[in-house]
Amino acid sequence: MSGSGAMATCLPVRLDDAGWEAAVFVQLAGAESREDRRRMARARKPFAMGLESDVVETEHGAVVMLRPELHTRPEDPLGVEILLTPGVGGGHHEALSLLTRQASLSWFFGDGAYWVLHAQTLPLQAPHHQGFQDLLAACLRHDTLVRLTGTYDAPAALGEVVRHYELRSAAGPEARH
Repeated sequence: MSGSGAMATCLPVRLDDAGWEAAVFVQLAGAESREDRRRMARARKPFAMGLESDVVETEHGAVVMLRPELHTRPEDPLGVEILLTPGVGGGHHEALSLLTRQASLSWFFGDGAYWVLHAQTLPLQAPHHQGFQDLLAACLRHDTLVRLTGTYDAPAALGEVVRHYELRSAAGPEARH
């Protein structure tokens, strides 16, 4: 899902010899993000940002969708989507678990060669932590029910969500609203 010329992930990492924390990494490699790369490379202060989230429940399992936006341009913010399947365990589950308690969320924006163009931190407070707890609980609740039917398949759940967005993209901008 790279219609903006950007791809993103959220992973558990250890930064500066500190404990584990979740961090967001965004690669701005496409021609569509040329202006965003330029603005980030020249930035001297943090950009305004937002983060929306949702749980998509499929017949094969739950998928968490994180939709961060960075307001590099007021008229056209840079938006990406991160898909996580915490029911599998591993990095996706750990990243969401860390977000339920860590003090801030680090963001790293890189170019096509992964050189860091810009980094900033978003403080996380109790409402953020509760929101991530609710996402994780909703996923695990749905995935438990799906496992009881014997149809849990995280890659299939991800594929279903990705196909949905590919169909919306192919239909044009009017299908996205």
